[in-house]
Amino acid sequence: MTTADTMESISVRLRPDEKATFAEICESIGTAPSNVIRMFVSAFNKRGGFPFDPSNPYGFSAETLAAMADASSGNNLSGPYKSVDEMLAALDED
Repeated sequence: MTTADTMESISVRLRPDEKATFAEICESIGTAPSNVIRMFVSAFNKRGGFPFDPSNPYGFSAETLAAMADASSGNNLSGPYKSVDEMLAALDED
């Protein structure tokens, strides 16, 4: 009996954009989507649940996540400085 004979399949439905992004990332790191899913299942089973905190998968604080969201949306001037030059000038003062 070969390994392929002992394997079972699972199926998941994704939005087309999710599937495309997933496939692109898998390719960029040099593996196939099926390998990534097998790695996730293995880690999930070994841990007895998610191998990360699903409510905050990257482990960032709420403040960091908010700052990242601001930067992604272009709202990155919410700090005490209104420009990069102003910030650099303040750094030079120290």
